[in-house]
Amino acid sequence: MKTYKLIINGERYEARVVEYTTSHAKLNINGQEYLVQIEDDHSTDVPKLGDREKSVPLAPNFSSGFDPGSGEVHAPLPGVIVSIPVKEGDLVKKGQPIAIIEAMKMESEIASPVDAKIGKILVKERSLVQEGDILMTLEGEELKVPTAPKATRRQASVSQNVDNSPKDNILRAPIPGTIIDVKVNAGQSVSDGDVAVVLEAMKMESDIHFSQSGKVLKVLVTRGDSVQEGDPLIELGV
Repeated sequence: MKTYKLIINGERYEARVVEYTTSHAKLNINGQEYLVQIEDDHSTDVPKLGDREKSVPLAPNFSSGFDPGSGEVHAPLPGVIVSIPVKEGDLVKKGQPIAIIEAMKMESEIASPVDAKIGKILVKERSLVQEGDILMTLEGEELKVPTAPKATRRQASVSQNVDNSPKDNILRAPIPGTIIDVKVNAGQSVSDGDVAVVLEAMKMESDIHFSQSGKVLKVLVTRGDSVQEGDPLIELGV
């Protein structure tokens, strides 16, 4: 029989299988023989499960963050807007998905809290939103005041998380992250809502949009740059 050299807890052993049957085995370890009983293997009697898809974490659906007085639908948690399966003017039913948000590596549906009509959509796909940002407004009989968002409420636009007002003419980073791509060049004319750069933050890529129209004077970042909240990204001219 073949001899096996083993090290167990720092001690060296030589082991040989002297005898082997379906019910027992006789081992010789450092000259000492041991009889080992072998239990019947019933693993073949256990029914096998058929192939199935790899399980993935299920994220909850959200319908919170709704203001019935104004019709505003707010982001229930920070994340990136993956898709918007509705458009302005669509009629939706209570519980119908109106946005898909990715957070913590899971995608969750944001459902309409009431039967309504989609009013103004204030976010774009791949936009980074913070908890409480306004995603869209709803209109309908179940709402008290089907109006546009209040000026005092924060709209969901990554360019509004910091002071990117027209008087500044500087597009700034809304949160810390890494520049993945720059979508504009110096001298290029841009419009409100155009994508300026792609920022990776919290292991998610987000589009950073201009909040005003103008002409690109300077691009202050390049791919791979790390930025902090408030860092200047692009300078605009009127």
